[in-house]
Formats: sequence, C-alpha cells, structure tokens
Amino acid sequence: MNGDLPRAAGLAVPLFSLCGADDAGSGQILDLIPFIDWMARWHQRVVQLLPIHETAPREASPYTALSAFAIDPGFISAANVIDVSASAAAQRWLLSPQVRAKLRQLHAAPLRDRYSAYAFTLRLLEFGFGEFATRSPSDERRQRFDDFSRRNAWWLDDYALFRAIKERRQWANWETWPQELQGRDSRALARAADRLRARVRFARYLQWVAAEQWGAVRAHARARGVLLKGDLPFVCGRDSADVWARQDLFDASSSVGAPPDAFSPTGQAWGLPLYNWDAIRAHGYAWWRQRARRGRDLFDMFRVDHVIGLYRTYAIPMHAGGTAGFVPQDEAAQQQQGREVLSAMLDETGSATTVIAEDLGTVPDWARASLTALGIPGYKVFRWERSDTRYLDPRTYPALSVATTGTHDTETLVQWWQELGPGERESIISSLGLDAVPLQSHAPELPWSAPLHLGILQRLYESGSALTILPLQDLFGWTERINTPATITPRNWAYRLPVTIDALDATPEIRERMARIRDMTDATGRYDGS
Repeated sequence: MNGDLPRAAGLAVPLFSLCGADDAGSGQILDLIPFIDWMARWHQRVVQLLPIHETAPREASPYTALSAFAIDPGFISAANVIDVSASAAAQRWLLSPQVRAKLRQLHAAPLRDRYSAYAFTLRLLEFGFGEFATRSPSDERRQRFDDFSRRNAWWLDDYALFRAIKERRQWANWETWPQELQGRDSRALARAADRLRARVRFARYLQWVAAEQWGAVRAHARARGVLLKGDLPFVCGRDSADVWARQDLFDASSSVGAPPDAFSPTGQAWGLPLYNWDAIRAHGYAWWRQRARRGRDLFDMFRVDHVIGLYRTYAIPMHAGGTAGFVPQDEAAQQQQGREVLSAMLDETGSATTVIAEDLGTVPDWARASLTALGIPGYKVFRWERSDTRYLDPRTYPALSVATTGTHDTETLVQWWQELGPGERESIISSLGLDAVPLQSHAPELPWSAPLHLGILQRLYESGSALTILPLQDLFGWTERINTPATITPRNWAYRLPVTIDALDATPEIRERMARIRDMTDATGRYDGS
C-alpha cells in the first residue's frame, strides 16, 4: 500500500539553494526550519528537495552520489553543533580575520561554490569531532552516537571505511586502489580499518550529527503540518561506497543511459553503473528495499528518479564490441521486473511514506498503467502534457499525479515562454482557457506578463492532481535555472536564493506574490486550515 496522497500545494527547492542568515555559501539542514515556518505561513504543505546524499567534495551534482544512504555532511549546520560550540580551537579559528573574510565572501556569493562551502563546513566539524572524542563512554551524547552506529551498521560500516580510505588516498577512485582493497580482501580491510580507526569514526560522527539535525527538522515539519519530499536517484555513482561494497549487484562493463530520442539523436551514456538485475532479483531486491527503508526514515514522501529504469534499463557498453539495448529485452520481463522492484519498495514504506514516480521522458503507456495499478502517482509537467497540437488543461489531470511547471533540468517558466513562437503561445492560452485574462492581446507576440503568469499558476493550482508542487523560481518569474543537462558550467547545481530566508517576507514582491499563492491554494482546496 502506498502512503496517502493529500490534496496539497508545495514548493520545490534544492537544499543547497536556501540562504541562511550566516551560512558558508550553501544551504544547511537547519535552514529548513525557518523555511518550513515561512511555507506554513503561506499554506504550502510540501517542500520538495533534490537528493541530499553525499557526493565527493568537488562533485556538485546530487545525482552522482558517493553513497545511496549517507547524508552529505556539507549540509550540516556546523555552527549549531554542540561540540563545535564547545571547541576552543573552533572558536579561535572562526575569529581569525582570514576565516571571517572567507565566510563573508562565501555567504555573499550569488552562486554556491560547492567545494569551498564543503571544506569550510568540514573544517568546523573536524574541531567538533576533536571535542567529541574527549567524551566518556557514559556521556549521553556518546551513548546516542553509539546507538546510532549500531542501528545503522548495515550501511554505515562499509560507507565509513570507504570514506576513510578515499580521504587517505586523496579521494582517488576506488578502482585505482591496491587490488586487495578493490577486491575487498578481508585481511586488507581489517588492516585499513585499524590504521584509519579515527577517520572511520569521524565518518560515523558526521552521519550521526546529520541524522540528529535531520530528526529535528522532521519533528518541526510535522508540528507545522509540512511534509518533506525527498528524491531517490535511480543509481549511485560508479565511484561510490555501494558499488565498491556490493560489486555483485552492478555490471561495471556497461553504463546506464538513454536511447536515442528528440533530446539526443545518438542516445546518452550517463557514466553510471548498470545494475546486475539477475543478482538483485536473486537477493529478493534487498538493496532496493534498504533504499526504500532509508527514504521512509528521512521523508514523508519521495520521488523515484527515472522510474522507467526499474522496468528496463538502457545499457551502453563501456568498451568496443558490446551491444547497446534494454535490459531486460522483452516487454513481459520488463513489466514483471518493474512491478517486483516497486512492490518490494512499497512493502518497506507501507502507509508511512508515499512513493512518487518520476515518469518523464520516453515512457511507454504500459509502464504508466503499471504505476497506476500500484497506486504510484507520476508527474504532469504541463509544457509536456499535450494531445496532438493542444496542451492539456491541468484541470483534466488525474488525481493520482503531481502537477508542476518544470523540473531541475528544464529552463524556468518565463524562459520557456520567451523561447516560444506566437502560434505556440496562442495555443497555450486557448488550451488553458485563459482567453479572458488581460494578456496584452493587442501585442501579436503575446509577451510575458504578470496576468499571464498568474493565469498559468491558477490553472496549476486548479489541476486535478492531488499535489501541485512548483519550482520556487516559477512562482516569482525568476530566470535562474538549477541545471542545464549535457553542459559543464559553474552555474549548474549552484543556484542560491536572492535573499536570505529571514528576509523573504520583508521583500515586497515576494510577500505580495505569496499572498496570491496562498489565496489560490485555499480556493482550490489545497489547504485544510490545520
């Protein structure tokens, strides 16, 4: 049974995009508390995040994870950690002129500098760990740490050792490590664990601190009636703790990708490892069950990225001589595999957490029918919802869906409109029934305008979809996007809100727009008054 899907409205924003009062240039876990308060004031009940899994220090994309289970320690609100506050060394370091200048520079930067923000946060947590190490075994915090380590040993043990070895080897890819470490020889692993005991413990400490802060956010969100929606990437990075620890579950000879389509006539090789589905099936989909369990522990609902990949994965050989194609090959096997994987995940989440499918792109009708039969909602991105030449009116969307204007990989709403021709713009206005809206219709190009913007938003809130979750930029007509696929640029995965969270309501245009959004939310039955 999938979790309940309330009729509600929410916002999509990467955690790193939040701008705290004194952060180091990247959003932090505890920044979610004032952001949740702000959302609740405007009757928004769902906050949708990008993946919060750890990536390598210089890896900005949250979809190339270092671990499928670990929270990125760069998101920890280090200044709020008791051990950091109690560390005299940390306080001296923070008071030095050079560090204070660096902090001001990072905080004021319009874009996130992933590596610098991460390094600053980890330096503070190093001081905190030094202070924590002096605590006695009977200390209450020490006991909470030990309990966390025991309860999460099923993923934490491999992850902590993996991270410690990567640190020692300057973050080199594990496939370049000595053969005995690559192959996980038990004696070599035992020697490494003993030699790196302090760093293994530090990795555990980071995850414990992150879990404690996340627990505080989860409790606060529940008290305010706000749901946390996470994002579960389809596959983790090839250079990850999971691929290293469970090499039997992955096929390193091929890359996951996408077949040729309108976006890429030659197909896309993503550089991510292909699953060994035969081995995963033989283990009763245990690894996917574990991922679902972790999602249940962190979120009220989560989005399964690239859900079609659970039914069929497009394989691209990494070496000459291989054949590209879907795994499994025939449709009956594809349907069975997807149904089995998702059913296993639903067994783990039960009614506690709602599983949502990212079913965008080239997805066959039978896959969407399978999702519906399982009670799993998919997405309705209105710019892609068309019947021949007409756009579908969002009011016709099924309840078992999530309505939105775009994703982290698309241009913003205003950019998309500006790139359309007059004929396409006319089709949208007609399809959405916006003819009566004052749209500067005397201008043949039908330019972007506030009435048009509000008209489109109104239709999304009126949609038949149980959830309407809009990217924050699209609420305000901002143009900065999160990511431009197939490009490598400092602007990707670096977007920061233009104002701090505590200044959102102090900004007239934001406050006025949110008042309109609140009215739309209430009028379309997306807020129950609680």
